[in-house]
Amino acid sequence: MNGYTLISSIGTGMHKKEGGYRKTVYQFPDKAKKCETPLFLKAILETEYRPIKKVILVGTTSSSWDILIPDSKENSDFWFRIKDECEKNVFCDESKKELKSKLPGWYNGIKFEIVVHTNEVNQENVETVFSSYLKIPDLLEPKTGILFDITHGFRSMPLLIFQSLQLNASEIYGRKVELVYGEYIEEEKISYVRDLSKYWEYYEVSSAMKMFDDNLDGKLLAEKIKPYWESGAKCLFRLSEIVECNFSLQICEALKQIKNALADYSEAEKPQWVTDVRNRLTDIHKKINPKNGEKYPVAKTAWEYSKLLREKNLTTQAVIALQVVQETAMTEKLDKDQIGNYDWFNGDLGLSQGLTEKPRQQLSKIRKKMKMGKTLEDIEYLRNQIAHGGGKDKQGEYPHQANIPGILKPIDSAIEELFIALDEE
Repeated sequence: MNGYTLISSIGTGMHKKEGGYRKTVYQFPDKAKKCETPLFLKAILETEYRPIKKVILVGTTSSSWDILIPDSKENSDFWFRIKDECEKNVFCDESKKELKSKLPGWYNGIKFEIVVHTNEVNQENVETVFSSYLKIPDLLEPKTGILFDITHGFRSMPLLIFQSLQLNASEIYGRKVELVYGEYIEEEKISYVRDLSKYWEYYEVSSAMKMFDDNLDGKLLAEKIKPYWESGAKCLFRLSEIVECNFSLQICEALKQIKNALADYSEAEKPQWVTDVRNRLTDIHKKINPKNGEKYPVAKTAWEYSKLLREKNLTTQAVIALQVVQETAMTEKLDKDQIGNYDWFNGDLGLSQGLTEKPRQQLSKIRKKMKMGKTLEDIEYLRNQIAHGGGKDKQGEYPHQANIPGILKPIDSAIEELFIALDEE
């Protein structure tokens, strides 16, 4: 990480009242760092609280932009002009460009960006105003962390900036994000600098949790949980890869990994959300374990896994897993050592080992004898269409997503019948 981009906002500073922003002493967590200034932004820069490479300032046409201008004779004409524009709510593009060009010379060569919008935020113009905030992530200095100052500005500004960062996750991903606030304590006549970075961390955690809950994508959650529970992070990552890559046959090993991680879990000194993740993995472990797994344990585990996929509306993965259930059940009956060996399942290898028919042919014959055999055949056909990008059926028609729930509805009864039929062979 190469320093920070500081995002801050400028309010009116009560410029309509005498004195504008009032001076206060900002006391940083490092007690050696203090700064008396009316603007927290200046305190951050002057104390070098963080190595700032760029500043993004957000305000309105009536914000106190004049407060950024140093008090000197040579700046007086510019200061009066900017102050007059702000008070009249007419801070214009030309003044904005001029201010932006002068700021680096006043603040140690640091680059500045200025985002200005109307001073009114209401139902009628909220979309127009928010479009200004959506530009902020594009203005970030590359390869920097983000220091977000939520002290000044209108109350809506920090909220809108926060939302713009949330909505541009690709620009923010991998960056360190810190939130900082200068809290004025009137009784002590001092402003304490509060590090509120945990709020961003909890936003990221809640987003990661939702991704996992919605579609079993636990990669971001694994990153967040790793400092607290490394074995839990590893099994989250592996489960996510299995879902992502349709590696249904590896779900048994993932179950063992989850079991070991749960046994390794300790309640000591962990945030509540880590316990919530542990509880989610506990529930998944219970759901995927086959209810009667003495026979066909891999096939039945994949079957329970397919139910979890369907619960999450992961249709593609579920259909592929259901075809794997059929093929694996047939393989487990004939030779469990050949699980995952599709050359053996489809080809002549089994014949050279004493089988009278190829395993795939045996499965096909068993299905034809079953009452619900066509349901299993439909799953295989749908799986093949998915594998070929939604290829046309025998009538030359593309598959329709709307038809899939009807195909899946009776599938569990058909799978149960398949296990019975295999036992009777």
